[in-house]
Amino acid sequence: MGLAAGLALGQEPSWVDRQEYELVVEQIGKATDPAKKLELLNQWKQKYPKTAFSMQRLGQFLVTYQQLGKAAEMLGVAKEIAAADPKNFTGPYYVALLTTSMQTTDPAALDEGEKAANQLLSGINDYFAEAKKPANVDAAAWNKQKADVQNTAWQTILFVSNQKKDPALIEDRLRKFIDFNPANAEAAYKLGAAILGQKKPERQPEALWQVARACALTGPGELPAANKKAVCDYLNRVYPQYRGDKKGLDKLMADAAAAPYAPSGFAIETKQQEDIKQLEELKKSNPQLALWVQLKQELTGPNAATNFESNLKGAALPKLKGKLVSMEPAVNPKKIVVGISDAATPEITIELEGGTPFRGKADPGTEIEFEGIGKEFSADPFNLTVEVEKEKITGWPVQAAAPKPAAKKGAAKKK
Repeated sequence: MGLAAGLALGQEPSWVDRQEYELVVEQIGKATDPAKKLELLNQWKQKYPKTAFSMQRLGQFLVTYQQLGKAAEMLGVAKEIAAADPKNFTGPYYVALLTTSMQTTDPAALDEGEKAANQLLSGINDYFAEAKKPANVDAAAWNKQKADVQNTAWQTILFVSNQKKDPALIEDRLRKFIDFNPANAEAAYKLGAAILGQKKPERQPEALWQVARACALTGPGELPAANKKAVCDYLNRVYPQYRGDKKGLDKLMADAAAAPYAPSGFAIETKQQEDIKQLEELKKSNPQLALWVQLKQELTGPNAATNFESNLKGAALPKLKGKLVSMEPAVNPKKIVVGISDAATPEITIELEGGTPFRGKADPGTEIEFEGIGKEFSADPFNLTVEVEKEKITGWPVQAAAPKPAAKKGAAKKK
């Protein structure tokens, strides 16, 4: 872009005439006001439509329009540069950059921007070949420029795909970008959103993987603190909605942080699926407990009260076995409370038919087996009261008979 310095050294024979040289070197090259420089550039273009320095002139127009904040005019010049010299990355670079910065929505302009971005990516190794590196630019700076151009191209491609509002297209473009830049947390989050946007329930675990990755990634590609908090809060809200609880979330984040994509066949087992699997296993190992688990599921859901009234009140329950938790009162209790799931959780209150008290007492943890009729139910605290016939309860310890009173000495015998 250093026009005056570049053109004045030993290139006089290329000028059309002395007047062109003076206009360009003495006036345009020394102008500091962008508006004045633009006026002089237009004079040059009008007086000398054909010049040996046409590419340099386009470059000066580009810089001057940039200084004046004239994006649309910059875009027009960039297209001219791209058409005049396909091997010059300046044209497609600015077409791609301006497509994004101008936030264009015109379909034709979007297509031009995407085409320019793809041209940058396909020609990147040629544009930044070692042989083309200026002597005064070190290798690190050269490679950084190359990476910056690639990122500009990808940002344009992603912008264009977003404008087209096609989640499948957005996913395709994001995957290609992530292949280029796998540690980009923002891209991971957007990929999750694109997958969810396709409204395929079977792909929700795949989307959650990407959201978890966006939350878990640290380092150069990490989200800014405020954005990261919002993403992590979202994850902590939607994961339990899908799974049923937060079990497995920490492992998901660790796994997602280590790999940009979920493995083939990846799935998140929901709590319901896990409960069903455990119930099937329980039916084989402990059928009685499995029956209770099914009954309790009916009594802990949103329709618990209705389920009790319709299915359990006044109905015979299957034979169950539990551990004694408490008694009321402590001796000769009228009610005993047992835990079916474990020995410490009160779940069922047992009453003998007709209000008959249990005789004596029993130690906590005593195993009680019974068959009863559903009588009452409380959801909070959870308690199912059943009435049991004395003959249908086993496990209550047999109490020693009360000793007979001793006969009084000297009592007269009956004749």
